[in-house]
Amino acid sequence: MEKTMLINRQLVFLYVTLAVSIGYLVTALNIGAPISDGGLTPAFFPILVGAAAIVFCSLLIVQALRAEPETAPADQKRSYTHVWVVVAIFFYIVAFKPLGYFVSSGLFVFALILLFSPFEKLVLKAIISAAIVGVAFVMFQQLFGVRLPTLWG
Repeated sequence: MEKTMLINRQLVFLYVTLAVSIGYLVTALNIGAPISDGGLTPAFFPILVGAAAIVFCSLLIVQALRAEPETAPADQKRSYTHVWVVVAIFFYIVAFKPLGYFVSSGLFVFALILLFSPFEKLVLKAIISAAIVGVAFVMFQQLFGVRLPTLWG
């Protein structure tokens, strides 16, 4: 037995994500100019992320609007992954300054990997998380000149 959904939850989630992305970009634009004296400033990366989020949200909204109306079988198990991603982002933002970049980012990346993959090979996933956090740290420090908070100061 199939039932038609009255509210397309995917579209609602995408519209909320688009609104948050627009707010993020506006906030990032208030940081300052993305390029100064021929080099990148700390505002460059947040502006890039905000603009990319708006573009990708817009593409996903167009794709969802073109798709067939969504029907869900009555016995289909619901997935709350998108809610857990938002919860993980919230805790990441809260923990970033007190725990420092490495601990908070490592836990955040590890949590995201677990949300989108089976709960197995945890050591390998922890190593991948550490590598991603290390590469991002080098990128922020060397490419963008952004000093990230650490536990050691």
